[in-house]
Amino acid sequence: MKNKQVILVKKPEGLINESHFSIGFTDISSPKEGEVLVKNRYVSIDPYLRLLTEEPTTFSRGVKPGNRMESWSVGEVVESKSPVFQSGQYVLGYLGWQEYGLSNERDLRPIDPSIASLPAFLGVLGMPGITAYLGMFDYGKPQAGQTVLISAAAGTVGMTAGQFAKMHSCKVVGITDSEEKCRFLLEELNFDYAINEKSEDLEQKLKQCVPEGIDLYYDNVGGETLDTALLFLRKNSRVVICGMISQYNVKTPYAIKNFERLHSARATLKGFIVGDRTDRWPEAIRKLETWVKEKKLKHKENVFHGLENAPKALHSIFTNAPIGKTVVEV
Repeated sequence: MKNKQVILVKKPEGLINESHFSIGFTDISSPKEGEVLVKNRYVSIDPYLRLLTEEPTTFSRGVKPGNRMESWSVGEVVESKSPVFQSGQYVLGYLGWQEYGLSNERDLRPIDPSIASLPAFLGVLGMPGITAYLGMFDYGKPQAGQTVLISAAAGTVGMTAGQFAKMHSCKVVGITDSEEKCRFLLEELNFDYAINEKSEDLEQKLKQCVPEGIDLYYDNVGGETLDTALLFLRKNSRVVICGMISQYNVKTPYAIKNFERLHSARATLKGFIVGDRTDRWPEAIRKLETWVKEKKLKHKENVFHGLENAPKALHSIFTNAPIGKTVVEV
């Protein structure tokens, strides 16, 4: 038996696509003491993976051409030399785009499939959910009666952050890119307003929806969307920079023009990366699992089939992103 992997073969310049990857095969390694061999069931597709192909990367582990693509995955333990894990147990780890992954026991998290489907542990119950939790509560600090604006609001991070704001009795406005996603935000998640940035003028729509301005902007997009949102900052508002998906595939970054609003509004702007606060992950995981079990937190996953389609799935989230979390069934 061989281990199928997806290999980055060349550094992307512009939009990442299938031509930047190839399929490779390696031997399947046997675990040593304290190690676990995992058969991946699903691998995660996230916007930040595009950043891993850049040098230098803002993340701790970049991917150079010739190496396997990295990502989170959920899978089943097939062989264990660890007293912590047993064969047949499901785990989450940073095992990459491959069929089998070898991991130290300390780098795996046991998961309970009775809480939700396995793909959900790569979305609302995984890194994206934790990102939304920390970004909203540690930095955004929503308060009852305040107005919260969220970009890429139909993605896992955006929809989860928006639901947190609704839990705290905030007025929530979601920015997205299709009428289908707008309906989802309004009808399924009970957002107060949803704006289709592709077909509507964002500044004019915000003047209608939030004439009083916003207290918190949770940004997943950057670029022109961020620039427009800055115009609506109220006094002592907060801007949380979670991601800048609009800028990941461009050669010339968008130049922000409205930074002066941060000063005149006495606003704060905070960028964060979820991996910097792993000390806060256990609390976030407990809360997320509780809210999902109690059906207080809705989620949605989209599954591509076949490991060889992981590059296609990654390309899709930059061109025609579906609602919710995208994963690939290995």
